[in-house]
Amino acid sequence: MIKPIAIYFEHCETDPQSQQVWRVPEALTTNHILLLMTRGSLEYTIMNRTCFLSKGDMLFVPQGVIRHAVNPSREPHEMYVAHFQNEGLEDETPLLSEGTFHMARLTNFDYIRHRFSLLTQHWIRKSTHTRAFCHSILLELLATLAEEADRMSIPGKAYGIVVQLQEYILQHYRGTLTMDELSRYVGKTPNYVSAIFKQATGQTVMEYAHQVRISVACDLLAGSQMSIGEISDFLGYCEQSYFNKVFKKVTGLSPSIYVKEKVKIWL
Repeated sequence: MIKPIAIYFEHCETDPQSQQVWRVPEALTTNHILLLMTRGSLEYTIMNRTCFLSKGDMLFVPQGVIRHAVNPSREPHEMYVAHFQNEGLEDETPLLSEGTFHMARLTNFDYIRHRFSLLTQHWIRKSTHTRAFCHSILLELLATLAEEADRMSIPGKAYGIVVQLQEYILQHYRGTLTMDELSRYVGKTPNYVSAIFKQATGQTVMEYAHQVRISVACDLLAGSQMSIGEISDFLGYCEQSYFNKVFKKVTGLSPSIYVKEKVKIWL
């Protein structure tokens, strides 16, 4: 079981009148740390190795290592951060037992940002089910990071095709996407497209397309006056009942429940 210690969204700005820069002093980590950069950049040093983080990067820092961080640019940066401990998950999540850090540039950043936001809300609410929710979402985030790291072994040309497909989906998610259409776009067979996309992302093409649409739906439900039916039509779902089914599969909540617990912006 994953035991959360602290989960938060951090917005950091440097006082323009000050000569100081934002930094985390060098110290030994007492918990595992998972962070997602959503704005700006950082230099993060773990075990004498420096990572350069920017929007879309996720980093895992294991418990018991020396780390420090700094934002030398003095520009604002934002990130989601989770401090946690694990209790007997080494076999299920080898990443937790390796004792080394992992970093990856996410291919499904919008979806993971939404999951980290939801994780933060569960932590803040402190309900009777908070630990169960936090465990499941953190486990998903760690698995995603491990999978993204594995993706780095995929040949560059194949990975380039996956990026093309993701960009095409991001530009056309409101329309009806088919495997034939996507295959023609990259000049490959449907079977090849399906295989490399699954290998690179851990998802099918259509699962990724649904996650993009539902991420947009969450933003619209939280920040617009559109009704659930209007959002369903806007995103190209032929029936609201199907939209409701997909929304619950991706987020764990129905759209109506999500509306009642609109995601707040925590700065």
